[in-house]
Amino acid sequence: MRTLSQEDAETLIVENPEVERLRSCSKLYSAKPHLAGDLQHAERIRDLWRSYGIPTELARYDVLQNFPRHSALSLHREDGSIAFDASLVEDEVAEDPTSSPQNGLPAFFGFGANGTVCGELVYANFGMLSDFQLLESRGVSVRGKIVICKYSKVFRGLKVRAAEQFGAIGVIIYNDPQEDGEYTAKNGYKPYPHGPARHPKSIQRGSVDFFSVSVGDPTTPGYPSLPGHDTERQDPRHAIPSIPSLPISFSDAIPLLKALNGQGLSPDEFGEVGADWRGALDDVDYCTGPSTAKATLCNEGDYRYSPIYNVIGTIEGLTEESIVLGNHHDSWCCGAVDPVSGSAAMNEVARGLGGLIERGWKSYRKIVLASWDNEEYGLIGSTEFGEHHAEWLTENCVAYINVDEVTNGGNILGAYGSPLLTHVLREVAVVIPSPVNEDKTVYDDWLLLQKETVDSLEQPNLTVMGTGSDYTVFFHHLGISSLDMLFNQKGTAVYPYHSNYDSYYWIERFGDPGFKKHLAMARLWGLLTVRLAGIPVLPFRASDYADALKQHIKSLRSRDISGLVLEPLEMSISRFEVTMKALDSTVDRSELDASRRPCPKVTEVNKVYMKLERSFLRKQGGLPGRPWYKHLIFAPGLWAGYDGVVFPGITECLENDDVNGANAWIWEVAEVIDRACSIVDEARLN
Repeated sequence: MRTLSQEDAETLIVENPEVERLRSCSKLYSAKPHLAGDLQHAERIRDLWRSYGIPTELARYDVLQNFPRHSALSLHREDGSIAFDASLVEDEVAEDPTSSPQNGLPAFFGFGANGTVCGELVYANFGMLSDFQLLESRGVSVRGKIVICKYSKVFRGLKVRAAEQFGAIGVIIYNDPQEDGEYTAKNGYKPYPHGPARHPKSIQRGSVDFFSVSVGDPTTPGYPSLPGHDTERQDPRHAIPSIPSLPISFSDAIPLLKALNGQGLSPDEFGEVGADWRGALDDVDYCTGPSTAKATLCNEGDYRYSPIYNVIGTIEGLTEESIVLGNHHDSWCCGAVDPVSGSAAMNEVARGLGGLIERGWKSYRKIVLASWDNEEYGLIGSTEFGEHHAEWLTENCVAYINVDEVTNGGNILGAYGSPLLTHVLREVAVVIPSPVNEDKTVYDDWLLLQKETVDSLEQPNLTVMGTGSDYTVFFHHLGISSLDMLFNQKGTAVYPYHSNYDSYYWIERFGDPGFKKHLAMARLWGLLTVRLAGIPVLPFRASDYADALKQHIKSLRSRDISGLVLEPLEMSISRFEVTMKALDSTVDRSELDASRRPCPKVTEVNKVYMKLERSFLRKQGGLPGRPWYKHLIFAPGLWAGYDGVVFPGITECLENDDVNGANAWIWEVAEVIDRACSIVDEARLN
């Protein structure tokens, strides 16, 4: 059999994906929910990948999980009688065959605390730490109260964490049309299923773990939750709430919010700092309270150790250097977007890779395909795998590429990750046709979007990586260069996140009519995989990292913070820029890539590029208060979660007005950047 060339392999992987296969997978996988631990679903994915010629096995872990049993929420009159009972269910939609409540899961939170509480209501805006601080500063206490707050801005678990720290006894979270931008009923758009606006009964489920503090099974922080009684279990309360909480629809929220009308402070009384406190619901004043009426919140679930099943496919390479591709297969509801859109794309990538192998292509690097279980409770399947195989991954894994979902209705690529992967993503995005603009590419759309913010921009850049999906253990804990991709920019409909309306019907009608974005992502992911796996010299550019650090230190300098001494960090970044540009120019890629046989020079070059990201990990412990997170350049915002921050040690000190602490961190961050330079200096690359 003739060996398939790298060029031919790249052409074929782009030509491989088929819309009808993507559509068929979407419909099949989203026919019903797949709560974490669905063995039958994991076996179905395993068997499919095996049919493509990819050796695939299941990897089991036994993890702490809660399963819903009973929940209730009621508002009382002053005499104690019931004035309103929240339905806590979504309406069945005739047009959407999977929208029946019987086909979904109850309104509950993963890792939501059990309990029944009764108390006055306090409205806390978005439930951010700053919102609770503002309430306290204006004399509104949440101690002993039930907080009601809006989704958006920060991760839901951190809303519960903040409420708990300020003494609340329970938390209610709902989606306000305020977060939906243009696509609201007030602006003339019909709600789902007849239009792109949010259905009034839509409920966003999810986890309320504290995932900016720690992810994975909270009873095994830093080590894997292996089956059997020998696994040591820790108290999980450092990472999950102790007060009960519930998600509700905005339809159910209205009577609760109306009970606060005229009580406490109005948004206008906060002045400019209260500009975003007023939501978009009719006849609601968005007053803080506390209310005179009381509410009762009940959440009961079964906590137990339960098996989960990662699906791991392996394509051997000429070397042990490896790349890992990841998507997850568990969902809160039918999950046609999250995660099924990503699963459909991954299956087409797997089919394409199997076809390449059959036609004689030999990957230079090992390719690991991972369909993670239990992402939804707290990135658990991927984290347990990462902790279990930390030594091997640290030694061999050059990159992790994540696609949680193809599109949430957005039309333009959003890409998040290590600056080391910027160059290769730009290279492959130029090849992939735009799913929304004729005669344009994914790259063209991506660049045009970023130029709206920085007109002088010549090339698109990766956004800082926070957390929220399965790249977290690879990037933030193990220091493996990682990338997360989805079409999530410039959407034209409200995405019914984690609700019963995240369905095949929504995808077909609003999210991705024609499955063009599914097709574009399958092509992009496939080409990126073949490029990263097939070329001997890693297609990284260390100078992109230097460019990113220069921009970040410039931004920090522009804040003009009195007493902040940035010179040590600026000097280290200047040295880093010179060293990384020298590294990139020293490597003769065309010569080294010409022969696909492993050689010492290629191995040494690749080790240097691999070690750069690892060098930014804190060797002793991790970030303050969250030692599991070790990356000193990037981290999830401690009180944001989804969004990433730069120089987290410095940032958190400045948030606490601790300039001396920030200066100490400046020296430590400068040292790890110097360490990265030393890795290059000590390598024999000439």
